[in-house]
Amino acid sequence: MREHSSIALRTARAFEFNQESQADLLQEILLAWWRSIPNFQVSGSARQWLYRVSLNASFTWQRRECQRKRVIDQTAPFAQLIESAVQPIDPVDRDAIDELYRAIHQLRPTERALILLHLDGFSYDEIARTLGTSANAVGSRLTRARNNLAGILKGMVHRHERV
Repeated sequence: MREHSSIALRTARAFEFNQESQADLLQEILLAWWRSIPNFQVSGSARQWLYRVSLNASFTWQRRECQRKRVIDQTAPFAQLIESAVQPIDPVDRDAIDELYRAIHQLRPTERALILLHLDGFSYDEIARTLGTSANAVGSRLTRARNNLAGILKGMVHRHERV
């Protein structure tokens, strides 16, 4: 779980932009990982399995529409994980990544999942196995998701140019 903690961080960031909400979702994802350990098949890919659990936890998180204004214990492992996340040193890079996540956050949850897995270097077959669909479906859905993301990013650039 420590080796792949970046999966939980990236998933939380793709589904929640606010850091406090990210910390709450990260806690839910890590809890889902812990609860799902008995279901992990040793012969499978740990990375794919952790993404599947992370995405399912995120989808459930959004469906619940719960009140997310709980106090976060800064000494808890999930809070430390967010604090220790590797951030780009160059402010321009950091701003570009923040803008990318803002755009990803505007996508539908299923598109977010596809983009997140694609950005992490998963092949169409790996994405299909992770999400329980076919590689052909992944190809067409990912193309639409990338087009939607490009449109959102283009709109963001146009808004910045007018300002």
